[in-house]
This record gives sequence, C-alpha cells and structure tokens, in this order.
Amino acid sequence: MKLKKDFFNSVADSWDEMCNHDMKKVEYILDLVDIQAGSRILDVGTGTGILIPSLYKRVTGSGKIKAVDMAEKMIEVARKKNSYENVVFECNDILKKENDEEYYDYIICYSMFPHFHCKEEAVEKLSRKLKSGGKLTICHSQSREAINKLHKRVDDTVKEDNLPEMEKLEQYFSESGLEVVEQVDNEDMFVVIGSR
Repeated sequence: MKLKKDFFNSVADSWDEMCNHDMKKVEYILDLVDIQAGSRILDVGTGTGILIPSLYKRVTGSGKIKAVDMAEKMIEVARKKNSYENVVFECNDILKKENDEEYYDYIICYSMFPHFHCKEEAVEKLSRKLKSGGKLTICHSQSREAINKLHKRVDDTVKEDNLPEMEKLEQYFSESGLEVVEQVDNEDMFVVIGSR
C-alpha cells in the first residue's frame, strides 16, 4: 500500500498531463448517476479532483462533497484546483476509516477502483456508507480492456491493478445488498451503478 501511495504522490503534479479524461464521457456517466441538488457525495480516490467541478454543478451550493485520497500530494493538487465552500478534502484510506459517522447519497469511484487491493471488501465497506436509496458507482471513461492494458505498462507498482469483469462486480454488489441499476461495458467506458 505504501508503494502505491508513494507512486501516486510522485506523479501528482504531472497527473493531469499524463491522464486524458474525456469530460464529455465523464458528464455522460454522471448523468447516468442522476445526482440530485443538495446531495451528499463521497468522491473516493479523487486524485487531482477531476470530478469535483462536475459534481459541484449537480449538487449545487446546498450539497456537500467529500473528496478523499490516500496520497497527500494528490489532495494538495485537488485543493489548489477546486475552491468550493462545500467541498471537504481528506487524506486517508477510506476503507480503514471505520468511525466515519457520515452517510452519503452517492459514492463514486472514478478511474480508481482497480487500485483497491481487495475489491470485494471495498464494495462491501463502501456500500455500508450509503444512505437507504443511495448509489455506489464504479466508473471509467475508458474501456475495461484499455484500463487494464494501461496499468500493465505504466509502472510496476500498478501493473496488477486490474478492473474486474462486469459479472464479478455485479456479484460483489449483490453480496453487499446493492441492486445494479445501470451498467455500461463497451469500448468507450465502463460503468456500474448499484442502489442500496
């Protein structure tokens, strides 16, 4: 885990140049999530805060966004880029934070889920942080195949960080009490949304 944290800290300042996020696809994905104004959102593995302006536009000033990442340098960059009053930045491992008293309408793992060591545990623990009727979304603005190929060539630290097949994620969702309400698995993107 420390190696991964060190890796993401080392690339934080150049991350936005390294990674190409198609914001039209991101907006499409967030439209699928159907975020309501005034909602509470947990942005897991926020990185440099790619989603934050789009999330803010949807929750408006009446909502709240918590952006979490285990790499403090990523949080620094995200904080510099995003100065909304209702966004809280936190550096920690969200799966180890057992005493989080907050519950969320939406939990979004954008372009980060492969980096969880135990993916089944991640779905189970995140699902417990949802309000009744809340949604957990795992999504990428690239295909599963493209994500897995990218990780193999980018760095030894993340070469085994794969995005599971849709069927496997559906199983994890079901076992955690989530009903899959939306899924997209094609050459443009990967999205699975589960409702509590």
